[in-house]
Amino acid sequence: MTALSLALLMALASQPSMRPCEGERLALIPFDTVAVARAEARRTEEAVRRAVARTENTCLEPRQRTVEGLRAQGNPLSPCLNAACRTAQVKHFGAQWLVRGRVLGLGGARSVALVLVGPDGQEHRSAFTLPEEEAGTEQAATQAFASLWEGRLPAQPQGVVVETRRRRSAWPKVMLGAGAAALVAGVGFGLAARATENRLSEGTGGCTGEGEALRSCFADGLRKGKQQSRLANGLMGAGAVLGAGGALLFVWELP
Repeated sequence: MTALSLALLMALASQPSMRPCEGERLALIPFDTVAVARAEARRTEEAVRRAVARTENTCLEPRQRTVEGLRAQGNPLSPCLNAACRTAQVKHFGAQWLVRGRVLGLGGARSVALVLVGPDGQEHRSAFTLPEEEAGTEQAATQAFASLWEGRLPAQPQGVVVETRRRRSAWPKVMLGAGAAALVAGVGFGLAARATENRLSEGTGGCTGEGEALRSCFADGLRKGKQQSRLANGLMGAGAVLGAGGALLFVWELP
């Protein structure tokens, strides 16, 4: 009996504390990533999680419990187009507030987009740029979430509908415009490369003279055609990436 009692006490001691929550309960969904390594996104998520956990009068759900709820709901979290759907998601995780995030690595900089979903299904958004030094990530996350948490709207009486207008970021339009410009330039270089190829395959490619001078001129034409082809491929690839990133951000910002 002594050994059994000791084993039971050790098992109970290893369980997390079940103290009742004395504040508002939040659940933080594992972050999505765009052009960022999963391990780096996880470190950023943990920094934000620590910042949320330190917020006064709040109780953050353990990550494992949130992951289990996510698997039960369907992984990944399905997008919602209305407040009723978002309210149901918040209740599914047994929380009053839901925190979603996405780590972005586009444009040569790393940033984090945060979304705070309230019990009424309304969304509050914020974003911050990650510092170059990883040691400053937690401080940046603390400041960003504190601003987001303090700026949330107070709870409204039941039956009252509050319409909020969310200012859209200019990044989706900028990225889509840059992507379109890159695609157009890529097409232009592709046509130029094709024209150079046709001139060289059908004759001397505009070269005159003979001997070494003709061969040198012809080699320069080939080199120019290859450069045009590489530029066309690079620009079209960049245009596709920028266009996809802009479309993704546009969908992310949908209400």
